[in-house]
Amino acid sequence: MDKRATITILVGLGIFAVGIIGFVIGGFGIAGIEESMEFTLEEVDNGTISIEDRDGYGELGVTFWVQGDYLDDDKNGIWDACETVTITVTETPEISERWDDNAQKLAGGFYSEVVFDYDGRESSDCSSDPFNKNLDRSEKGYVKIGRACLGCLAGDFRFESNTNVSVTYDDILIAEVGEDVGLIAMGFLGGSGALCCGIIVMLIGVILIFTLKDDAPVEMSVNADGTFSMESTPDNTVGVGVSQSVSQITTSSVITEEMTKAEPYQFPSTESAPEIEEKAD
Repeated sequence: MDKRATITILVGLGIFAVGIIGFVIGGFGIAGIEESMEFTLEEVDNGTISIEDRDGYGELGVTFWVQGDYLDDDKNGIWDACETVTITVTETPEISERWDDNAQKLAGGFYSEVVFDYDGRESSDCSSDPFNKNLDRSEKGYVKIGRACLGCLAGDFRFESNTNVSVTYDDILIAEVGEDVGLIAMGFLGGSGALCCGIIVMLIGVILIFTLKDDAPVEMSVNADGTFSMESTPDNTVGVGVSQSVSQITTSSVITEEMTKAEPYQFPSTESAPEIEEKAD
């Protein structure tokens, strides 16, 4: 397999694995939302909530829920669930001056509210209006009846009720849900994108397997005239580093004519040996 194709497939697998991790992170985000939506206090007739106020600007406060439905059986224009519950705030932190006059007047106390501004007039009450229904927890059988501790600074909030109620600390809930939504977005959106990219890159790698060929090794060959040249190895090559075919491997193909010429023998001069000639006579 061509190295480029192998590397491409491995990169695709890595991106695909990142996508799977993203989906796992998204799953943790969903589980986190379910946990964040749990009540701070559940089914109690009194309780204490420690208000943190991390930014020092005052808190949105707490929300009260009771089991039931939005019904107005007596037709008096008020939801029955609101009429049957009486909540008394016994202790509340100071109210931030940054909040409006309404928060100052409430002084952290309980006030009826199902859906704020349900009628477009910034109303906050338990009127039995079809638009004045909060169904966030209807699947668990709870309806919202009111809120308290609007604009509270850090401190303890205490209350008592004539019947069991459940309470959520809204500022903490909103912060935790926001973090979980971020995890979900990062996990599922990023994960799905990584999965798609990983699959595409792997497909490209598979295509490269069938389209790319390994580069033939370039080796040095000896020409008939004694020179060298670089060329790819043919199918019938023998030897290592020399790319001549079997039919080319002969002595004449590597020995030039100049190399076969012998120098004539030079005999020693006889002019300097007269005595030898006399003896011969």
